[in-house]
Amino acid sequence: MSPNLDKQLCEKYPSIFVNRQTSVLHSCMGWGFECNDGWYDIIDSMCLACTELYSTGISIDPSDRDPNDGNAFFQVNPPKFIATQVKEKFGMLRFYYKLEFDEKLNKLGDSGKYPDINEIKDAYRNYIDGIVHYAEILSSRTCEYSGKPGELHISGGHRGGWYRTLNLEEAKTNPELADREYIPVKNLLKNKEYLLDN
Repeated sequence: MSPNLDKQLCEKYPSIFVNRQTSVLHSCMGWGFECNDGWYDIIDSMCLACTELYSTGISIDPSDRDPNDGNAFFQVNPPKFIATQVKEKFGMLRFYYKLEFDEKLNKLGDSGKYPDINEIKDAYRNYIDGIVHYAEILSSRTCEYSGKPGELHISGGHRGGWYRTLNLEEAKTNPELADREYIPVKNLLKNKEYLLDN
């Protein structure tokens, strides 16, 4: 991804890309966004959806309440959503991440007194998993270079090439792609025909 778009994502979502400037020995985010600019909007929308999550609350025993807060409810905030790697693989976006829940929430959950906590945590995990999965699927229909509608292409015209999701016109006119002779995967010869021709 271009440095300008990389910077924009990191500035918009500093808590998600907190490890962007970290050494690659500590986080794969140190490599940056290992995809091209066409997927910027997908990543941006996904990050927005994963940061605008709801809070909820659970009723807790008086012994577990903060003495300075007379509230009978414990506010459960969404987990921190932290990217660990963003890249292209086999023509699709791959967005790896971890979730960090509040330390007090974890302690209350570990106590075994509040089974609802594990259900709430699972609901957050499932919701975020769904958003990330949708973004990855959307990338398989979006040109990684132009952001226009795309489909899976392969370089060199054979199954041993590199896979990319590309717009047909982009594959023909972008010099970087045209030199590698990308063609839509659907246009590949059947395996048997390919073996006979080579």
